[in-house]
Amino acid sequence: MTAVDAAFLSSTTDALRASTEHVLYVGIDEAGYGPLLGPLCVGMCAVRVPTSHFTPLAPNLWETLRGGVCRKGNDRKRRVAMDDSKKLKLQGDNPLRLLERGVLSTLGAADASAIPTDDAAYFRAVGATLPHEDDAPWYRDTLPLPSNIELADARIASNLLRRALTKAHCSIAALRVTTLDASPFNQLYERLGNKGALNMSLVMAQLESARVLAQGTRVVAAIDRQGGRAEYRDALEQKFPGDHVLTLKEDDELSTYRVEGALGKLDVAFATRSEERHLPTALASMAAKYTRELAMRRLNAWFLARQPGLEPTAGYVLDGRRFLAQVQPTLVLERVPERAFVRVV
Repeated sequence: MTAVDAAFLSSTTDALRASTEHVLYVGIDEAGYGPLLGPLCVGMCAVRVPTSHFTPLAPNLWETLRGGVCRKGNDRKRRVAMDDSKKLKLQGDNPLRLLERGVLSTLGAADASAIPTDDAAYFRAVGATLPHEDDAPWYRDTLPLPSNIELADARIASNLLRRALTKAHCSIAALRVTTLDASPFNQLYERLGNKGALNMSLVMAQLESARVLAQGTRVVAAIDRQGGRAEYRDALEQKFPGDHVLTLKEDDELSTYRVEGALGKLDVAFATRSEERHLPTALASMAAKYTRELAMRRLNAWFLARQPGLEPTAGYVLDGRRFLAQVQPTLVLERVPERAFVRVV
């Protein structure tokens, strides 16, 4: 039931228990890789988990936290739904309700005072940076939160999640999202030469931030397979020069590595469907998707204020082209270069 399989962790379980009381269990996932408009968002969720939860398999936090967490949005116990963001969006009439409830309750579980009441506070809470308003005026205006649930519901859900975490001796260490809007996206693409390398650079940056956060505590990370790629040793060696990188396994579904160096010990798995198998990766997926949705909400609101009746866009290629054609008068009037608004790929 997990991409970090027995062969990966069985040899390290004793070392985990001997070295520290907790492991930083990390998931990384992205949203917005393919769209024409709006930011690429890469999320990282880190959960402190007792080493006793690490059997030869990585822990199933859906089971460990079952008092406060589930996978379905229609749970009668009102537990917090956490799953791959694409699956949550398919549930119910309001596709953003479950994303918002899950992400905001996670922030609240980490810090009771951290549930944001507007999107600017949310972006600060997860470390997401949108371009300056002079460069991207469509991100200028702050909008209220929550937008799909009641604030009281977010607080109740965060309390439920916090109790489940406390009971399991776990805690949320971080929920972070890196954003890359069209202009910096295009610049980085020109420097790196392809979109896969661009996305990998953001994933590796999040992995590094998790290791820094761990302060020497062992990190176990689960990351979704990057396209059809099966080999990641070179990327790890480039990101962590001087560290020893050992390849444990590389096949069609799972690539696992052990990294040891100045930032401590890291076991990392790149696997298919990681967001379905690892709760931290699911939460990273949810945070990345929710952050992108909030950015697109600002973008749509700004253009709609200037062109009443304009149909909003999610920014994906076909509809993004429709939207781009329709907003040309505003882009010309506001003197916005198309390159600052539209991704080159």
